[in-house]
Amino acid sequence: MELRVLRYFVAVADAGSVTAGSAASHVSQPAVSRQLRALERELGVELLVRSEGGVRLTAAGAELLVLARGLLEREATLKRTAAFLASGRLTSLTIAAPSTTLSDVIAPFLAAGPARGALAPEVNVVSRSTSEVFAALGEGADIVVAPAVPPPGVASMLIAELPVRAYVGARGVLDGEGAERDRSVSLEALARVDPLVMLPGRHPVSQVLTRAFAEAGLAPQHVQEVDSPEAAQALAASGRGVAVLTNDTRFGLIPRRVRDADGSVLTMPLHAAWTPTHHAVDEIAALAAELRDFCARLYRDDLTS
Repeated sequence: MELRVLRYFVAVADAGSVTAGSAASHVSQPAVSRQLRALERELGVELLVRSEGGVRLTAAGAELLVLARGLLEREATLKRTAAFLASGRLTSLTIAAPSTTLSDVIAPFLAAGPARGALAPEVNVVSRSTSEVFAALGEGADIVVAPAVPPPGVASMLIAELPVRAYVGARGVLDGEGAERDRSVSLEALARVDPLVMLPGRHPVSQVLTRAFAEAGLAPQHVQEVDSPEAAQALAASGRGVAVLTNDTRFGLIPRRVRDADGSVLTMPLHAAWTPTHHAVDEIAALAAELRDFCARLYRDDLTS
């Protein structure tokens, strides 16, 4: 069965006669008649009742006409989509990221509205753990954003250096412990905190902080691991320790930048990654660059020395 024959069928049904349908299709009347007879033989049903006054659909013809229209509409959609893809554009966009990155970076970015307007008719976000997020590139994601080094074989861009923050309650647990007027705190002060609330060691921010302590020759006095960033901030808000995270501030906490042994603001890198053979690779790279610019504005004050 060829789709062009279905087009003849639809044209004849709409026009009410083979002659009018043939004219609308720009094909001779005998050729359309032969094609429709062949279609009826192939399907094993009569589609049209022919008379001198024109044609009318049989019951089977009326039911199959609906399906024929659907097939032709899907053909048109396929052709439009193929043309769009061939132009290097996205018909939809799927972003994969860890939950914290989605809530603190991707969601604000989408809410602000990319400067280039809507990137695609449909935008979807997928939450994955940091250890599994890059696998999403092989499962339909167009771009991954994560605080981890991308694996070999993918295209990538450093889009942000997220500031590592120490969160303290309004009463200022760190007062007198090295807190500076610019609302930052030294590693030495954090090492004396009891307890220092951190995410488990598999989390990138904890890896950054642990490495900074080791490089400074310091060891925290007491570490309490909590698997939830929100729970870590809740403990800090209740006065039970200082939480060290990159998340947005909650519960009225006071965020303080963490400074390493050299006095620099401690940061955690955030990367975007995508498949280099993606049909819309240029558009995805442009999206990553726009996200990088957004993060620069978002964290500008936190990273100012």
